[in-house]
Amino acid sequence: MYYASFGILSMILGFIINHEYLWKRKNKTYTPAGKRYRAFLFAAMLYYVSDILWGYLYSTRIVPLVYADTVLYFLSMVLSVLMWTRFVVKYINATGLFGEILAFEGWAIFAFEILCLIVNFFNPIIFEFAWDGEYMPHYIRYITLAIQVALFLMASVYTIFCAAKSEGKLRIQNITIGVSGIVMSVFIVLQTLYPLLPFYAIGLCIGNCLIHVFVEEVVRIDRAIEMRELQKKADEERREIIKVKKKNITFNRIAESLAANYDIIYYVDTRDDSYIGYNSDYMRGQLEEQLSGDNFFEDAIRDTARIIVPEDQERLLTFLDRDYLLTALDVRKQFVADYRMLVDDKPQYTRLIARKSCSGEHFIIAVENVDAEVRQEKEQEKALKSEKQLARHDELTGTKNKTAYIELEQSVQDNLDKGVGHQSFGLVVWDINDLKMVNDNEGHQAGDDLIRCAAKMICDVFAHSPVFRIGGDEFVVFLSGDDFNAREELVGRLRVGVFQHMVQKNGPVVAVGVAAYKQERDRRMSDVFERADKRMYMDKQELKKQSL
Repeated sequence: MYYASFGILSMILGFIINHEYLWKRKNKTYTPAGKRYRAFLFAAMLYYVSDILWGYLYSTRIVPLVYADTVLYFLSMVLSVLMWTRFVVKYINATGLFGEILAFEGWAIFAFEILCLIVNFFNPIIFEFAWDGEYMPHYIRYITLAIQVALFLMASVYTIFCAAKSEGKLRIQNITIGVSGIVMSVFIVLQTLYPLLPFYAIGLCIGNCLIHVFVEEVVRIDRAIEMRELQKKADEERREIIKVKKKNITFNRIAESLAANYDIIYYVDTRDDSYIGYNSDYMRGQLEEQLSGDNFFEDAIRDTARIIVPEDQERLLTFLDRDYLLTALDVRKQFVADYRMLVDDKPQYTRLIARKSCSGEHFIIAVENVDAEVRQEKEQEKALKSEKQLARHDELTGTKNKTAYIELEQSVQDNLDKGVGHQSFGLVVWDINDLKMVNDNEGHQAGDDLIRCAAKMICDVFAHSPVFRIGGDEFVVFLSGDDFNAREELVGRLRVGVFQHMVQKNGPVVAVGVAAYKQERDRRMSDVFERADKRMYMDKQELKKQSL
């Protein structure tokens, strides 16, 4: 019971000392090191809780509960080590190799302990409980504690070394952190020798007290004083700005140049984000004040959710982020964003242009309705795309034409040269037998019908692959994906149809050659085409022999 009683005392003492860091300062700011110190405190409190429970549960000899709490005990122990390490790295600003090593070791110990606890469930290597509930530590427990001692001592020595090169409060604080690590190392050694006594909790509590009294509390007070001074200065500047704010700003020259081009202009003060908005008066070529506010960015965010097309809201909100916009205007003369605004529940294309004044104290945001311009551009793009598609389309068969095939060949070749994409593909080259005889005997209309019928047969078989007409009766199919994997089956199905046409003497008879890209022998896509073309001519001769 004395074990649990000391755990309760440690937790109460830690809570009293650090109550402001644990609870009261929820809405206050922390230094970067202070945030990590706060995490260390929570880890320590978790350790105290597990320590308290262990004392009570061990006295009951209820093995499952003691086992579970022992797992929590070891986890909270290495978690406190990790958080202490992260605090030290941040406090002494150890950004070099040592800082990386120290941070890595903290995480390594944490990960190692988790792995060992998992293994311990199946094969006790850290601890176990005898049949009568007696706690029995194992060798991994001692290894873990030895590693912690090494980590604490290494960090402490380095921190004391840093203290030798510093002065004043900083020197005292660095020495204190180093001493806290040494203290915890000593008590870890005692914990190793006497596993049933709460030496680790004692060391953790003493180290916590040292850091709080001599380090973080001093930093907190200094920062609080600094923040009060900064806030006082900011309030004085704001009051001065309000007093001297210009009431008679005129925009005659702005109106002359901008009234005819923009629908709304906002004049925003970068010092306090207050703004004045103007609507264009096209009849008189002037700007009329319509609205104003204390914070342009807050009002813009509010209005965005109401009048901007939902799909464009996130992009516009990114643009209207104060820090983002001002940073962008520092590196460029103006910044432009296009989006869609809801006007009478209908989307209208709108353009927002931001420019910063020469003094940097103000910036202007001009809003222009560009709906007619954008829609005209989209119609032109649509027409151009349609024209391009027609230019790559074979009118007779509905397949792609030779121009489209040349573009595909160039694209595939570029990828082959770069070693990316299209690593698994094949080509099917096919040709219509006896087309010349049909043209001579039945006329070109019958020949065209035969070509269309053959193209349809090929497209039906290779339904998921592009088909190109590259000559009068010569076609190419580009195989990839599922069609490439099933190429033998698809070619076999095509040849069955051709054989039926030969037997029935009705329908197109096509010769087919297929070849797959082989990385070890093919340097160009044309190499694959040549193999497929040769096989096609071999098939053509074979079909002619069969028709005799």
